[in-house]
Amino acid sequence: CIDSACRRATTLGYNVVLVSDGHTTGDTKVLPAAQVIAHANRLFNGFDNLENWAEVHPSQEITF
Repeated sequence: CIDSACRRATTLGYNVVLVSDGHTTGDTKVLPAAQVIAHANRLFNGFDNLENWAEVHPSQEITF
C-alpha cells in the first residue's frame, strides 16, 4: 500500500519523504524482511514522477 500511495501522491503534485527505518514488514515466503526493506528503500529513493519526487531518509534526519 505504501508503493501505491507514494506513486499516487507524486501524480497528485506532492513530494514524498519516506522513513527508511520505519518499516513494519515481516518475512515473506519469498524474501526475508531485510531484503523487502532494502528493495523498498532503493526503489523509492530518488523516485520521480513528472515534476514531483520521493526520497528515503533515516528517521533521525526528518523533522516535522
